[in-house]
Amino acid sequence: MWIAFVSALGWGVMPILAQWTKAGPREQLLGTSAGAVLFAAGLYAASPTVFSPGPYMISFISGILWAVGQWLQFEAFQRIRVSVAIPFICGLQLTGTTLFAALALGEWSTRFQLLLGTAALALVLAGVLLTSLQERSAGTKHGLTPGQLSILLCSALALTGYVVINQWFDISGLAVILPQSAGMFLAAITIGLLAGKRPSPRMVIRNLATGFAWSVANLALFVANGRIGVAASFPVSQVSIVIATVGSILIFKEKKSAAVWMRVLLGSTVLMAGVFLIGLTKS
Repeated sequence: MWIAFVSALGWGVMPILAQWTKAGPREQLLGTSAGAVLFAAGLYAASPTVFSPGPYMISFISGILWAVGQWLQFEAFQRIRVSVAIPFICGLQLTGTTLFAALALGEWSTRFQLLLGTAALALVLAGVLLTSLQERSAGTKHGLTPGQLSILLCSALALTGYVVINQWFDISGLAVILPQSAGMFLAAITIGLLAGKRPSPRMVIRNLATGFAWSVANLALFVANGRIGVAASFPVSQVSIVIATVGSILIFKEKKSAAVWMRVLLGSTVLMAGVFLIGLTKS
C-alpha cells in the first residue's frame, strides 16, 4: 500500500515545487518535461523495453496532450493560487476520465456501479466547487473570471485526454513512459519556441526536480496497480489533490479566514469521499 502513497506524495508536491521555483510557465514546463525524459531514459537503460510503432505513437501523443494541459495549469498558477487551481483541474480531470471509462469502456456494467459512480462524481464536483469558493486572498476578486475559468477547463480537458487515449488503446506499463516523456519534451520545446522568448537555463534546471517528482509518482502508480490493484491504488494516489491544496496554502503562507479554511477542508474531504467511491466502482 505504501507505494501508492509515494504516487500521492509525488503528484502532490509537484505543483508546489514548480511554483516554488518562481519560474515562468514555459520554463516550468520545459524543466518538468526534461526531468521526465531523463528519468525515463534512466529507467529504460535499467530495464530495456521493446516498443511497437502503434503504441509508441499513441503514448507520444499522450505526452503532447499532457504538455498542453500542464502548460495551461502552470499558466493558471500565475493568475490564481495553487490551492484553487489544483482541486479544480484535478477534480474535472478525474470526472472526465471516470466518465470515459464508464461510457466508452463500459466499466460501469451494473446498476450498482452506475448509482455508486453517479454519487461519486456528484461528490467530486461538490468538492471542486467548495475548494474553489475562496476569498480574495486566494487570488480571485469575485470568483473565477471567464478567462481563468477557460484556462482551467482547457487544462483539465487536455490532461483528461492524456490519460484516456492510453486507456482507449489499452496501452499501459513501462512501455508508456519513454515515448510519453518524449512527446512531453517535444511539445514543451515547441510551446517555448512559439512564445518567442528564450527561457532562463537556471529556471529550467530548477524545475528538473518537478519532473522527477512527477515521474516517480507515475512509476509508483504503475507498480501499485500491479501489486494491490487499481481499486486500492487509485483512491490513495488521489490524496495528491489534498497534499497539493493544503500544502500550497501552508508553504506559500496564503492568508485564510476560518470560514475559508473550513470550505477548503470540507471540500477536500468531500472530494476524497468521491474518489473513494470511484475506487469502489473499480473493484
